[in-house]
Amino acid sequence: MAVLAVGVTFGLRALLTTAKKHFVADSCTVGGYTVDPDQASVAATMVGAVTSYRRTLPERASVLALAAALQESKLTNLAPGDGDRDSVGVLQQRPSQGWGKVAGEPDTIAARTARLTDVAEATREFLAALVKISGWQTMPLAQAVQAVQISADGSAYAQHEPEAQALADALQGKVAAGITCAFAAPTEVALPRVVAAQARQQLGIDTPAPAGDTVRVPGAHWQTVAWFVANADRLGIEQVSYAGRTWTRPAGWRKDAKAAAAAVVATMYRKK
Repeated sequence: MAVLAVGVTFGLRALLTTAKKHFVADSCTVGGYTVDPDQASVAATMVGAVTSYRRTLPERASVLALAAALQESKLTNLAPGDGDRDSVGVLQQRPSQGWGKVAGEPDTIAARTARLTDVAEATREFLAALVKISGWQTMPLAQAVQAVQISADGSAYAQHEPEAQALADALQGKVAAGITCAFAAPTEVALPRVVAAQARQQLGIDTPAPAGDTVRVPGAHWQTVAWFVANADRLGIEQVSYAGRTWTRPAGWRKDAKAAAAAVVATMYRKK
């Protein structure tokens, strides 16, 4: 009986060891907070919309937009029918209330809805309303967000300020190597030229260039690094290197003397 028990124990240990080797929890960590890769990608897109906005905005704008999204959708780009009434997108904006209306563009409910389910466009609409509020930069977070969102309970936004601040610090590159993500080997890998095009569009930069299985971004900084890491699962990025550090999907961040500060370099996953 004792021999059997020992055998079962070692058998269970072997199974657990095997499981740990093959199971990777899909998650991203920012400060003391954890989000899934889809949420990280949405947050990075929102921050990109802030930093590439038509006028220069302080980091506070990113914090406010992210806090609103955490409350409204948990950083999820909700499809029509998944939210309250006709609310759509990451910020749960309502086409029937004027959200999504763009001068010179087709103005139907369907057209407005399509715009609001574009995370970057939804964020820009939030910002357009925010900058019209006198003193938004210094007023309490819940007050500023409520002035834009006009929700049933504006006080609820305040609870998300610490997480929104941590996300903004990491995704705007205020904190070096501020986000790390872990996920299983991707089954789909985007072409480097597609990754470069999305980086250009979402970050408002013109230097991303594909080269072999990499995307090199000369002159970029930690915000670009954070964008690549936050979108790594979605795009199939295996490694990101910059300024003496390298992130990899299996191991996270490590020091790397070969990682130059002249450019951010993202390397795509190679399917075996």
